[in-house]
Amino acid sequence: MPKRYCMVLEIKEEHLDEYKNIHLKAWPELLEAEKEVGINNELIWVYKNFAIVYIECEDIEATFEKIEQNHVEIEWSKKVSPWFKNMEMLEDPEKIPVLEKIFDLNQQLGNRFDPY
Repeated sequence: MPKRYCMVLEIKEEHLDEYKNIHLKAWPELLEAEKEVGINNELIWVYKNFAIVYIECEDIEATFEKIEQNHVEIEWSKKVSPWFKNMEMLEDPEKIPVLEKIFDLNQQLGNRFDPY
């Protein structure tokens, strides 16, 4: 079963509209590349100038290492990375800002809790 990860990325306010708009017409090649490296699901919400990114995959570090070697991801990153504050943290999979999960209704109803 894939693990669930959530991250918060800060978008430079002057690029917020660009960030939202590029996701309305996401690159089909990038979507396929994400599936190929093991991303089962990805959702993005925007709150003010923060992107809240939810990803389901087996291992976030391994997945990011694989996707960062894909030529389509490299082009995507060149385009969007200047739009983020502190983008350098995403360039090192060990520094991925994954949020700590503290509650899961369905798991806890089943008397268990998994951190992912």
